[in-house]
Amino acid sequence: MRWIILMLVVIVAFSGCVPMALMMGPEMLPIGTLKQSVGMDLLVGFEESILAPWSFQYLARMGLTEYLEGSLRVSIPSIFISAPAATLEAGAKLGIPGFRNAAILVSGGAFLGKRPSGISGDDYFIPFLRVAPMAGVSIGNWMVGAKLQIFVASEMGIIPGVFLTNGKLFFELDIPFVDSTSNPDGGLFGIAVTF
Repeated sequence: MRWIILMLVVIVAFSGCVPMALMMGPEMLPIGTLKQSVGMDLLVGFEESILAPWSFQYLARMGLTEYLEGSLRVSIPSIFISAPAATLEAGAKLGIPGFRNAAILVSGGAFLGKRPSGISGDDYFIPFLRVAPMAGVSIGNWMVGAKLQIFVASEMGIIPGVFLTNGKLFFELDIPFVDSTSNPDGGLFGIAVTF
């Protein structure tokens, strides 16, 4: 019961923002292997024909054990939207023994900088928590899969998504269940390159 009350307090206390694309699939990196990705999210409005850059991202991942991978993400917004000045996030992806193409990402971070225009010019710090189970199916050199992000900031957002990756290129479509000022009737389309 305490955990439920604590979760409700966290949900009410923090300020909501749209999360970024994961830029990763469920595959686990070998121990000591480092992979880096750069990418961007496009904000897509289904009813209003919106297509605009949302954020630019850098993601570093490292295999720590057979079933554990660490990650660090830095994101900055595009000049076309009102958004936090920067986003920092660190997380751990946990593999599921016996299921090579399934994993769960648990991460946390903060939105940093100035409030979006029209709200305030004050500096701010908004922490967030992300939990994202994901699973995929390999088809030739490609993997197609689905994920479900539970993203807690001021409200708890449930964000289903689908992805397609060949290990070098990553495509993702996310459609949040909760409305936001930046995303009233659409979703986010993520594109990334891994090296």
